[in-house]
Amino acid sequence: MIDKSEGRSGPTVAPAAPARPTSADVARRAGVSRATVSHVLNSTDHPVSERTRQRVLAAAQELQYAPNASARALRAGRSNIVLVPMSRSAVIPGQDEFLENLDRELADRDLVLLMHGDRTTNGARGAHAWAELRPAAVYLDVSRGTPAAVELLRRAGVQAILLTGVPSVTYAPTVPLDPAAAARLATQHLLTRGSRRLACLVPGGALAEVSARRHHAVVQVAAADNVPVERVDCELSSDSIAPVVGRWRDPAHRPDAVYASNDQFAILLIHKLLEAGLEVPQDIAVVGSGDDPLGAALRPALTTTSFVVPEIARVVASSIRRLLDGHDLDPDMEAALRPRLVIRESG
Repeated sequence: MIDKSEGRSGPTVAPAAPARPTSADVARRAGVSRATVSHVLNSTDHPVSERTRQRVLAAAQELQYAPNASARALRAGRSNIVLVPMSRSAVIPGQDEFLENLDRELADRDLVLLMHGDRTTNGARGAHAWAELRPAAVYLDVSRGTPAAVELLRRAGVQAILLTGVPSVTYAPTVPLDPAAAARLATQHLLTRGSRRLACLVPGGALAEVSARRHHAVVQVAAADNVPVERVDCELSSDSIAPVVGRWRDPAHRPDAVYASNDQFAILLIHKLLEAGLEVPQDIAVVGSGDDPLGAALRPALTTTSFVVPEIARVVASSIRRLLDGHDLDPDMEAALRPRLVIRESG
């Protein structure tokens, strides 16, 4: 007779996940009704004593209870969620800083930032996905906020829809934030200082869309003064930059100034120019965008253009709050979206 218990192991049973605490659990722990828990955690105007409020908050913390924002929105017919679809590009200069500041600014206005992780959705298909989360407001790029998407969101009960990008549209309030504005400002500065032969670095990869728009802006501004612009497609590597720097050692092929699209490329370019025996800005002036702290520490220190990201986040959050309250966009919007010029040694 074979003992089947020897040499065999039974199926491994994963331990059951602990049940997620509910508002009823919090009510039992605090010794109050579920209605009282709801009033405390949702900060309603219903009178609750401070002692009871603290007991409910302590119970929620002990149980690690997290309210279901979507369910709460369904019950109340409204929410304080501001939904922002993640950008199609994972690498956009200043994106993380903007979102961190936007999160703080919204919280100061009793709103909650919710990032929607699908980078591909747009138009009506995207609007269906965003509306399912019952946000109070949606903030997204004009390229994704099509007329059909905006109409669907409004029908779904989204109270405020704020678009961003250029050109502005007539069917929804728009924050006309244009990354190319930094390039225009840099080009105007170089022309004012006397540059008459320009070059523009055009990074590829994840930065390709922004850098192409900036190159187009440089060409437009320079054309008004009949100044030629050499386009330099490149990557962030010495091997990519070195050939063009080698060509620029010949004065006949050398621009007198370069707009480098962003500070990282400007810093690399200055390093390669100095390595090749060229002086900055005497032989070639260099201007970047982004105000990277390394640029200020560089020698020569980098001249740059940049947006004041915390200020943009402030006016965006303020505008969303104002739209929810039935008002117009923040009156400081136009000033907050202007890039600034930081003149240092490189150009």
